[in-house]
Amino acid sequence: MAVELKIHSETYAYFEEKAPVLFFILSREGKIVNANRYAQDLTGRSLSGENFRDVIVDFTGKFDLTDAVRNPSTERLINIGSASGQPQSFYFTFKPVADGCILAFGRLDAAELETMRKEVLSLNQELNNLMRELHKKNAQLKRLNEEKNRFLGMAAHDLRKPIGLIITYSEFLIEETEGLLESEHINFLNTVNSSCTFMKRLVDDFLDVSAIEAGKFDLNLEPAAIDDVLESSLQLNNLQADKKGIHLHIQCDENIPHIIMDAPKIEQAITNLVSNAIEHTSLKSQVAVAISCSPHFITFSVMDQGPGIPSEDQDNLFKPFAKTSAKKTGGEKSTGLGMLITRKIIEAHRGQIWVDSRVGEGTTVYFKLPVNVEEK
Repeated sequence: MAVELKIHSETYAYFEEKAPVLFFILSREGKIVNANRYAQDLTGRSLSGENFRDVIVDFTGKFDLTDAVRNPSTERLINIGSASGQPQSFYFTFKPVADGCILAFGRLDAAELETMRKEVLSLNQELNNLMRELHKKNAQLKRLNEEKNRFLGMAAHDLRKPIGLIITYSEFLIEETEGLLESEHINFLNTVNSSCTFMKRLVDDFLDVSAIEAGKFDLNLEPAAIDDVLESSLQLNNLQADKKGIHLHIQCDENIPHIIMDAPKIEQAITNLVSNAIEHTSLKSQVAVAISCSPHFITFSVMDQGPGIPSEDQDNLFKPFAKTSAKKTGGEKSTGLGMLITRKIIEAHRGQIWVDSRVGEGTTVYFKLPVNVEEK
């Protein structure tokens, strides 16, 4: 007799603390007198004193505890609300015992679990196969992208020389034949010159982009004065502004310190931004360029008097080949790469670039560079 009591005690202890099944002791009214550890862990609470109906998820509304107790040999599929919020299905039997108590046992379907396990293994194997295929495709895409960058670099480099020659000879012809050719022929030469100038700009941009994508966008960092870089840049921008009767208003703080930078690339970035502002500014108006200095950053800004950029278009400003709805006032052509290259140059210097624009009020583009290389 003592042995049987010991067995019953150990069995109960196992069900209550360790068994991976649900075990409830219910009152005749359905109140939970006790719930085992597995039930508490599944639901995320102690459950003692709760109504069994509050623990289950009864989709049909037909669960009847009295009927379940009346047929204790019948298994019923019941959903239990889990701590994760997702109901979990168990097969329950309800056994009436002395003193009006009810023992409720809930088990998982072993066959269903095995089926699910096999499905998970199969899906995992399929996922592994797909991941291997994806890695293979990514490697192929990387090789193709490298080939594309090499091709673009070679093609752009080979185009540079003949385009440069056409620009040089067309400029020579325009100067030497002034007064000798009819205006129509002069216009032809000017068209050839401007078209080739645009092509050269396009070729230069392609070379920069291919270098960026190939991870070869190296900087030659040396101490330099950004106001000197601005002055060098404006030599080209002044010619462009004069053609449209645009005044370049320049404002620089005094005693701006030298900073570590790649001066030619920062000059390229400034030239791009000022040129872009001139292209979007109305004839015979003004573009304002400013450089200010704080203890930690040098900030450059260029403000145009153009149509402004709608907020929904501003995200496209630094994307390759993307266009905004803001039209250039002189019908100038664009490669769609200048702003992307400018952003890459500034970010390579650990700087930041951003835009403030309102429709009808113009656009201001800012960038800032750290005074000390360590700062960002």
